[in-house]
Amino acid sequence: MIIERIEDREEIEAFLKPNKVANAYLLGGLDPIYLPFCNWYAARKSGEIQFIALEYKGLSLPAVFFTGANHTNISTFDELKTLLPSRFLFHAHESLYPMIQQTFKPKESQLMLRMGLEKSRYKSLELDTSDVQTLGHRDTAAMMELYAHYPDHLFEAYQLESGLYFGIPDPELGFSSIAGVHVFSETYGVAAIGNFVTDPSRRGLGLASRCTQKLLDTLFERTNLVTLNVQEKNEPAVKMFRNFGFQTNHVFLSGRVS
Repeated sequence: MIIERIEDREEIEAFLKPNKVANAYLLGGLDPIYLPFCNWYAARKSGEIQFIALEYKGLSLPAVFFTGANHTNISTFDELKTLLPSRFLFHAHESLYPMIQQTFKPKESQLMLRMGLEKSRYKSLELDTSDVQTLGHRDTAAMMELYAHYPDHLFEAYQLESGLYFGIPDPELGFSSIAGVHVFSETYGVAAIGNFVTDPSRRGLGLASRCTQKLLDTLFERTNLVTLNVQEKNEPAVKMFRNFGFQTNHVFLSGRVS
C-alpha cells in the first residue's frame, strides 16, 4: 500500500464513522474549526482506504493519530516517516505499535484506554455543581499554575474558546480542579474530553467528579457521544468515568517521538 495525501472529507468520514468512539479525535479533526491544522494521509488497497494517519498541528508539539487495518505493512510506515515531522506525540492501536516502534523508535509510550459514552447511557451522579465555573481567557494564568503540576498536559489557551472548560475556584490555589475538551464537533457528533487536573492537595474530595458532571451535562445538550483517553493504570480515574457510564472501547499506545 502506498501512502498518499487526501483531502476529501466525505471519503475520510466514511472510513472513520463505523467506529466513532475509536476514531473520535480524527472525526473531530474534520470539523472546520480544526481542519486547517490537519494533514491527512491514507493507504489504499484496490482503491479502498485501509489506513489513515492524521497529523494535527494545533498543539505545541504535533500529534499524529494512526487508525486502520492491522495488516498495514512496515513499508507504509517507512513512507510516512518521510512525510511526518521528526518530533510528535502519537496515538495508535496496540496492534499497530510494533511497526511504529520499528519505524519511529518512540522515546516513551504508555498503555491507554479509549472509553466512550452515549447520551442514552449517561448516569448523572446528581452532584452539586453550583460552584463549578465556566472558564475563559481571563482564567488562563491561574489554570496554567494548576497544569504546572502535570507538565505532559495538552492544554492550549485557544481551547477555552470552546466554552467547554470548567473549574472549581479556590482562594489559595486559584482553581483546585479543571475539566475540559480536546475536540468537540457538533457537525460530526463527537466530543473528546480531557485535560483533567486536580491539585494534589485537594484530591479525594470529589472535585474531579463535580467538574466532569458539569462538563458532561453541558456536552450532552449538544452531542450524543463523548469519548476520552485515560491511563490504564489510573484506577481512580477509570472508576470515576465508569461511574458516569463510560465503557472501554479499546487499548492503545500513546507516546512521544523525538
